[in-house]
Amino acid sequence: MLLALAVAGYQDFIYREIEDKTWLYASVFLVPLTLLELAGNYAYLRLYLVSLLLGVLISLVSLRFKLAGEADAIAFTFISVFELPRPTPLSLLPLGSVIILSLAPTIAYMCYNLYWNIKRGGSFLGYDAGPLTKAVAVVTMRYISQEEYERRRHIFIPATRKKGDHLSIEISPAIPGNIEKPELEEFWAVTLAPYVSFLAVGYLLYTLLHVIL
Repeated sequence: MLLALAVAGYQDFIYREIEDKTWLYASVFLVPLTLLELAGNYAYLRLYLVSLLLGVLISLVSLRFKLAGEADAIAFTFISVFELPRPTPLSLLPLGSVIILSLAPTIAYMCYNLYWNIKRGGSFLGYDAGPLTKAVAVVTMRYISQEEYERRRHIFIPATRKKGDHLSIEISPAIPGNIEKPELEEFWAVTLAPYVSFLAVGYLLYTLLHVIL
């Protein structure tokens, strides 16, 4: 499980997409192991089915409201299928624990965005943006040039909107669709976070806590 998530996390971090065969090969290996573990723990079968149902529900809701990408939703289901729950606070809902633990790398990534924007001198000059919009932008977006956007457009989605001389920043909890870049030398863009990478770190922390506790 950890190896599969590590490989998927690496692909997500570098390319922002994951090859289907990564999940397929891991599943071929993990299916018999999971069935063997369930066969010897009938008492946990009901708990497993509840955990699996909740995990699939989280995946579907995330996709429906565009709160996560397709690869993230697959990762949610993958963890729910192959990580068996246990009657302990940490393992009662494995996916929930992994998501909570994935907040650590998520916050680190947001701090890096903040560092980037301070270093680059991210500017809101001329923007119609309130304090809350600015606060969200500096931790979830990056102030980039046209050259940077063209070089790494697989991780950036323009958030600056230009209507005449009016500039604004679009903030949304949903993953933005493909949007045309503004005709500006520099602009604000959403950074597509490699969330499967964060889930891989969260699962590593989850595994370590199992050992410690």
